[in-house]
Amino acid sequence: MAGMRYVALLRGINVGGRSVIRMADLKECFEALGYDQVSTFIASGNVLFETRERDAAKLESALEGALEQRFGLPITVVVRTRAELARVVQAIPADWMGNDGLRVYVAFLRRSRDGRTLARDFPPKEGVDQLVATRSALIWATRRDALTRSGMQELVRSAVYRDMTARNLKTTLKLQELLSR
Repeated sequence: MAGMRYVALLRGINVGGRSVIRMADLKECFEALGYDQVSTFIASGNVLFETRERDAAKLESALEGALEQRFGLPITVVVRTRAELARVVQAIPADWMGNDGLRVYVAFLRRSRDGRTLARDFPPKEGVDQLVATRSALIWATRRDALTRSGMQELVRSAVYRDMTARNLKTTLKLQELLSR
């Protein structure tokens, strides 16, 4: 049986000089766990890998335990399959792509959260933000000239923010491309 391709999205590493982990060490950790075809993309905690394990929730739990043991840091890990990531990317409105007037982020949610439910609690600011919610992600576009007024700031200050990890549009699209190889 061939392995499945996944991307592990680690929350909060190498941000602001805190929770610093070298990507080579991260790759080595994944390989020591027996995962194949391990590669990293930029230093913000994006790891692509292959395994026969079909349960992404099990992978998240195993990775969080291994990372804490290896690096001494409690790190939230969100794992997505190629198909799951593709569904999120398909939900991004076409007019957000390449739109220099918008800053677009994708907040990937832990499996215990539902984006459509969260969207009701964190509505976008009219005239400033737009929001697309899927089961597994919140896709947020904010006018670049109004970033300080974004409704996303309320989300970032909330307790639920610990249950997600965000990537900008460019990184999200590149991860989909790399995962599809």
